[in-house]
Amino acid sequence: MKRIHWGSKLGFILATAGSAIGLGNIWRFPYLVGSNGGGCFLLMYFLCAIGLGYFLLLGKLAFGRAAQTNIVDGFAVVAQKNNKTVSPLWGWIGGALAMLNVLLVSGVYVVVIGWTLAYVILGGHCLFSGVNLIHSQTFSQLTSSFGMQLFWGILCIVITSAVLIRGVKKGIERLSFILMPFLFVLLLFMALWIFFLPGSERGLTFLFVPNWEAMGFTTNGFDVGVFADLFLTAMGQAFYSLSMGMGVVFIYGSYLSDKTDLKSATKWIVGLDTFVAIMAGMIVLPAVFAFGLTPAEGPSLSFVSLPMVFSQMSGGSVLMLMFFILLFVAALTSLMSIYEGGVSLMMDKLKISRVKAVLGLAGANIVITGIILASFTKKMNLMMGKQDLFSALDALTGKYTMLLFVLFATLFMGWVVSTDIIRNISQGAIKQQSKFFKRYMRFTLRFIAPAILLVLFVSTLFK
Repeated sequence: MKRIHWGSKLGFILATAGSAIGLGNIWRFPYLVGSNGGGCFLLMYFLCAIGLGYFLLLGKLAFGRAAQTNIVDGFAVVAQKNNKTVSPLWGWIGGALAMLNVLLVSGVYVVVIGWTLAYVILGGHCLFSGVNLIHSQTFSQLTSSFGMQLFWGILCIVITSAVLIRGVKKGIERLSFILMPFLFVLLLFMALWIFFLPGSERGLTFLFVPNWEAMGFTTNGFDVGVFADLFLTAMGQAFYSLSMGMGVVFIYGSYLSDKTDLKSATKWIVGLDTFVAIMAGMIVLPAVFAFGLTPAEGPSLSFVSLPMVFSQMSGGSVLMLMFFILLFVAALTSLMSIYEGGVSLMMDKLKISRVKAVLGLAGANIVITGIILASFTKKMNLMMGKQDLFSALDALTGKYTMLLFVLFATLFMGWVVSTDIIRNISQGAIKQQSKFFKRYMRFTLRFIAPAILLVLFVSTLFK
């Protein structure tokens, strides 16, 4: 079957940026900045994103474009183009890891995106009724209800499925053309509004001015352990934010034609992803500082602390609604990309239509989400160790299985097919790649990236 391609380079950039720009940027990034020293974390994250994230993203897009097929068959196809024969285990292990992450991450992700949709509806009711329905207990009330969370989660799954059934061009690409510019406009508007809030300068200072002690530089010398922990946290966030752990980047790359300049497109994707993370920090942290709250609130920062802040602000109801619409749009575009990786694999390997693949994955997602919520709300005594399934699976995928997939794919790209990866990057490029770039790319895929990924994986085992 002939491989479908993106309608335009801009459509690909917006769709891939939409995949990367999700809860990791707007929900996760601000509280990580708040918990890890502010400006030092931002600096380290920026260096990780452009120093390694860019090259890994570029490599995986080239890997997908060279394969022009699903992720299971992609390993063998690209190896054959490189005049090599590899074991089918490469594809089956890579595909199994990718599909496992799709199923588990989407199950956890739907719970959180369901929260954002519930808050959008509540925020809209607050705005039009003039009554503040969101208070400090709203989040605990929502997260203790199995039925409400399942309802909002299923609604998010239905919306996502309706888009994906329409396909890559008419569904994902067309919606990205609408949602991504809308997201950027919302971000800029909210950041400007918060900028003029009295006391916001303290949050901006915290975000942009490094506290060198948080990076390990103290009056007593340099603390290697503090620096290493900050570096690994920032690198983990860069991998999480750029959606590299579920085969999404590979699949989106497989829809590319040889005429697309990959280096240029990848720069735009990493740039937009980093821009949104910084803008989210410029919205959340100044607002929190202006009202005397701590920035190190953790995951509840967006759902507990911020509504409290908005309720005390002039025009806070408008801002609160805008913020949760922003969060929902970002999460929706990411969930679409997570689904697409599984849909593509099911269509190719099971020989079924897109509609059947989407509905099958949606059904599995509803079942898994229901099981996670039953554990989370204590409806069923389902635990992994001492954690409920929501917390355990979030940790399992975020710290282990996604990293394993990235490490596995990177080892293959670096040690088996690096020549074809670099050759594919040159296709469609406006300028010829320099010898330095080719050598650095190969060295990164073979040594730098695997070493850092391995350290990241091992370090989580000892935390």
